[in-house]
Amino acid sequence: MTRQINSNGQALEEGLDVFISVPFLSNEYLSFNDSFIPSTLSASPIASSGVDYAVESVATAGLPTNSNSDWFRYGSDSETTPVSLDNIIRITSVVSGTSSISGIFQELRQLIVGNEYTITVNFHKTTDIGTFGLSRLYNSSITPYALTQSAVKQYTLPLSSITLDFAATTKSDILFIEFTSTVNGNLTDISSINVQEKSSYQFPVVTNLIGSGVAKVLRRKYNSFIPLEEGQPEPTD
Repeated sequence: MTRQINSNGQALEEGLDVFISVPFLSNEYLSFNDSFIPSTLSASPIASSGVDYAVESVATAGLPTNSNSDWFRYGSDSETTPVSLDNIIRITSVVSGTSSISGIFQELRQLIVGNEYTITVNFHKTTDIGTFGLSRLYNSSITPYALTQSAVKQYTLPLSSITLDFAATTKSDILFIEFTSTVNGNLTDISSINVQEKSSYQFPVVTNLIGSGVAKVLRRKYNSFIPLEEGQPEPTD
């Protein structure tokens, strides 16, 4: 064992240190992520209805343009269009026979295809019940490069916040947010939204030993994958 770990307990070969993986979030890929004042929202809301309301709304906005955008608003009728109120986005349901559908969307900026990102949505305090959906839209890589919507991740409100990880399909994926409710007048208030790159870093585990200072945590068992040196006997454990 002295060949792999010295008398001070330091690893002399790779594979003996114990590591932990720590996630880090960096950069911001949304514009106006925590600023929901009227000037950061599309002046003219997009009226949307039908089965493909997400594709319809994004196409009407002319996205993607390969550059980040302001927030666009859409709604199944004028009364459900999201509004800015005290620097929050308020989405209200107006139900007449069926549930209303409305929300906001924005083109993300200069993503790296295949990299992982984390969406974080924080809500202002509300007790209303509804369904909150997150998805992405992007141009297909196959001719004629049609707009495609990812699977919609749904959450039952009320919640204080939600997070969702995704791998970028294109450099200009579009974040699409929707709120539905079968209860007339129910609403959701969004206080901030973040889209940040997610990275993981490996750190060696260390411990404080009483009277001995700080030491790395090493694997207890002999690493049999490291070949023996010439003439060195097999360890007895």
